[in-house]
Amino acid sequence: MSEYKVIIAGQLEFGSERAYNQVMEQYAHRMENYYKNDILLKPESIFKEDEMTLDVPRTVMPSTERLWLNTLNLLERVVTFSIAGSLNLWRLDAGVMIDHYKLEPKSDRTTVQLFNRGRELVDQQDNEEEALKMMTKVVSRFERHAQAYERRGFVNYRLGNDEDAYYDYTKSISINPLMPESFYGRGLVNVRRGDAVKASEDFEAVTRNSIPHQAIYWMAQVALGDAYMEIGRPNDAMRIFSMFTKRKQRIASLERYDRRVAYQLGQLYIKAGRPNDAARAFELSLNAATDPKAPKKEQIESALESLRATPSSG
Repeated sequence: MSEYKVIIAGQLEFGSERAYNQVMEQYAHRMENYYKNDILLKPESIFKEDEMTLDVPRTVMPSTERLWLNTLNLLERVVTFSIAGSLNLWRLDAGVMIDHYKLEPKSDRTTVQLFNRGRELVDQQDNEEEALKMMTKVVSRFERHAQAYERRGFVNYRLGNDEDAYYDYTKSISINPLMPESFYGRGLVNVRRGDAVKASEDFEAVTRNSIPHQAIYWMAQVALGDAYMEIGRPNDAMRIFSMFTKRKQRIASLERYDRRVAYQLGQLYIKAGRPNDAARAFELSLNAATDPKAPKKEQIESALESLRATPSSG
């Protein structure tokens, strides 16, 4: 019998005591009668009665095919009762991701429909004001909508409304401290405020609440490396940037960072007295895709030539 590694993380909000009790009963009933208790998540460890939520901090566990399918099917049933939130489920075989499911509310409840429409507006560059209004309407209907606060924070950040963005991200975190997007957004606001220490704390929180198979994990790692350089922690920055250049997960959206990160890593290696590693980092940088925020080809070539001209690099 094949065994996999399964990772589950997220939070679902049910919005009312009636819905919460209904889903609790359904979960316990189906687990016992449909799935004979072959479920990865036991109800007593995930249901939070005080907040009427289902909470799964990033949880890693071994699983058989049967356990995986039973748990996935049961959670797909559970999400139909929810009003907000999301659950991510990954299945890995020898470190390779073979399945990923993101479960979110898709019902015809008004709050769900408003949020989904608002999220579409957030992704449209010219509809920021409409997106803000829509997300404000969502949180006025259901004030524990962490995703709506996060999306409103994103729009406020894009518009340069840093105080509003900071409020929205912090509010989102207070509702759902498991959501990496809110920590990442607040970290960016802290960078813009010039507070690299607080930014580094937020980016560290992102990596605790995400996995290397997600783009946001590595986006936060890059931002964390930058913050470490800003606050005088070059060795930590070097470690982070080195991990980034050696990552096994090839996610297309991350390639824009490759040239800049490898170049910065090379500069850090020079300061650390590691010229051979620096040369390899500069070569990586040269071979990476161009990006407006990265050093130009001539600058990288110049750094590499200077290094090769130094006797100690031989």
